[in-house]
Amino acid sequence: MKKFFVGVFSLFSFLFILAVVVSFFLSKDFVVSRQVTINAKPEAVYALVGDLKNWQVWGPWKDADASLTVELGEKTTGVGASQSWVGKDGDGRLVFTQADPEKGVVFDLFFNEDSFKNVSSITYESSAEGLVVTWEMSGNIPAPVVGGYLARMMPGMISPMFDQGLFKLKNAAEAWGQAQ
Repeated sequence: MKKFFVGVFSLFSFLFILAVVVSFFLSKDFVVSRQVTINAKPEAVYALVGDLKNWQVWGPWKDADASLTVELGEKTTGVGASQSWVGKDGDGRLVFTQADPEKGVVFDLFFNEDSFKNVSSITYESSAEGLVVTWEMSGNIPAPVVGGYLARMMPGMISPMFDQGLFKLKNAAEAWGQAQ
């Protein structure tokens, strides 16, 4: 019985050391990107994504965390527009760094008291099928040992929320376009 426990302990020790060694070779960078085609004009999509006051219409965050409170900055449109939030899973804020009615918005995302910074965008371009809207987030998880593993898990964790938000954005933009 003693040999069995020594063998199991040795195996787990080897696997732990292997996981630590492998972590040094894993990239800590990640990119999450999702798309949807919307039958609306760029003005309709920009009205929803270019003004932070309208993010409550399509944003998926409140569905995931009912305790989420969002505070809009002094400016809600254009470069420098901002908002911050607090919820059960932490806090964050975003700031528009680019805002173009013809292309979309790019923004810096900060999480957990600005400990983590990511770059995100909601951009669009016309195609034969409609307006192709892409929501993307990229960043780096600098945590030692686990950073590379977490970076590999980010697409699986973030994609469902992006899909939900894009679905809601599609519905809202198409309804907005029909009302015009």
